[in-house]
Order: sequence, then C-alpha cells, then structure tokens
Amino acid sequence: MEQSSHKKTKAGFVAIVGLPNVGKSTLVNRLTQTNLSIVTPKAQTTRNTISVILTLPDSQIIFQDTPGFHEATTALNQAFIESVVRTINLTDIILFVMDGTRKKSRELDQIEQLVRSSGKPTILAVNKTDTMEQSIAEHLISRLAQSGAYQAVLGISAITGKSCDLLLEKLVDILPEGPFLYESDDLSDMPERFFATELIREQILNLLGQEVPHKTAVAIETFKEMENRVLIQANIHVERDSQKKILIGRNGAMIKNIGTLARQKIEEFLDVPVRLELFVKVSPNWTKSITKLKEFGYLDSK
Repeated sequence: MEQSSHKKTKAGFVAIVGLPNVGKSTLVNRLTQTNLSIVTPKAQTTRNTISVILTLPDSQIIFQDTPGFHEATTALNQAFIESVVRTINLTDIILFVMDGTRKKSRELDQIEQLVRSSGKPTILAVNKTDTMEQSIAEHLISRLAQSGAYQAVLGISAITGKSCDLLLEKLVDILPEGPFLYESDDLSDMPERFFATELIREQILNLLGQEVPHKTAVAIETFKEMENRVLIQANIHVERDSQKKILIGRNGAMIKNIGTLARQKIEEFLDVPVRLELFVKVSPNWTKSITKLKEFGYLDSK
C-alpha cells in the first residue's frame, strides 16, 4: 500500500503569560514579525487577550498575548486576571515570560503557581538577558531549569532577537499534531475594529502621562467601509472632567495629535484611507463598573 506523501502538520494555541512589562507583546511581535500587539513603556498596555497567528511551512501557532498578571484592585484589574486564567485553561501550551532583571515577588509566585497547576506543557523564557552579566544570567537559567517544571528554560531578548529562533523551534517541537486552524495568510482571528481600538489606545499611552491612560477606554461606535475610505468614529471614555481636559489639551491640540497619529497607524494597518473622528466622554468610575466593562469589551457580555 502506497504511503501518503503528505507531511504531518502541527497546530495549536500558545498562551503568553507573565507579569506586566516583562516584554510579552514585544516578544509576540518579534516571533510573528508583526506589530499587532501594541507596545509602550507603560505597564498594563495589553488589556485584552490578543491572538496573533504565525504560519510556518508545516506548523501554525496561534499566540495569545495576555494582560500582565498583577494584584486585582478594581473590576478592570479583575477582568485582566480572569482573562489570563481563562486563556491558560483553554490553551495547548504556555509560554511563561519572566524578566531576568527583576527580583522575586508575591505576584511572580502567584503566576508561577498558576502556570504549574495548569498541567499544560510550558516553556519559560527569561527575557532581557542581554542587559544582564552573562554569569548571572546563566546561573539564573540553570537554577530555574533544575525545578523540572518546564519543557525548556531559555534566556532570550525580545528586543534584540537573541535566542528567539531557538524559542520558536522549542515551541514547534511540543506543538500538537493536527491540521491548520486558519488560512495560511491570516494574521489574527480578531476583527479589524478591535485593532483600530488598540491603535488609538496606543497613541494615548504614548502621548500622555502615567495616570490618564489607565483611566481611558476606547469604544468604536462607527466602523463603516465607504467607497474609497473607512469612516471610524470612536469615543474615548475617562472617569473625570480633569482627565477629559488633559486628553483634549489646550485648544484641542492633544486630541488632534492623538487622532493624526492613530489615523496614520490605522491607514497603514488597513491599507486604505481612513477618516477618524474622536470624541471624549466622561464615564464616572467605569473601571469599577461591571456594566461598563462589558460594554467596552473587557468582560464577556453574558
């Protein structure tokens, strides 16, 4: 009997988890050669679990970039944690990203326990080793590998790409066999309007100080494909009038700047001209409101 000439393929979901600001989104972009996960120096840049698809000749990885795991002090923070836990429960593989330059903490112990108790195959990537003394990095990686809790422990740099190819190889090695789950040219299973939201939020994070961005939510009200352009109307929600004033800026300069930069990014992403209209609205205590969190897409609306 003639053997099938078809080579076996692999496909599966890889949840990228870790504390805030350890480089998860930078790593996703590095591994997939895209910029679908927004990256800023501020903690809690990622709010939703973002799916990014990487298709190789014989394997397909659906990376799921999760919010940073941290102590929940508001309903919004709790939504982040629930998103991480839900993604871990549903994934095939966990890619646990740790910042090699950070000291141990209670939150690190908590996410480590969550990862181990899941029973899922896990690779530990110790990021930012390019900024560490080599002997210190090697000692840390050796100590972590001795726990036996991980399929592999690698020292990497998401910024420089150090050992990222090796990390990808290790992930493919433990990927389950199966048919591709998406078309080979798909980059994500998320709608275009979601990425428009993220690109607007990215500019808010980049242009404003520490407090205001974390009290803002972007909600797309209109996403309409017209004859030769896309019309996007979005509300930016804040909690207080003082935050609204900062977001609008003197004579509307800040909101205009946010709109211009976001429009350019969205046009680049959609590859069509975009008309972007932004409005700022005050929604008091939205970060603590279950109703608002559902409305803005941070909690399931069930």
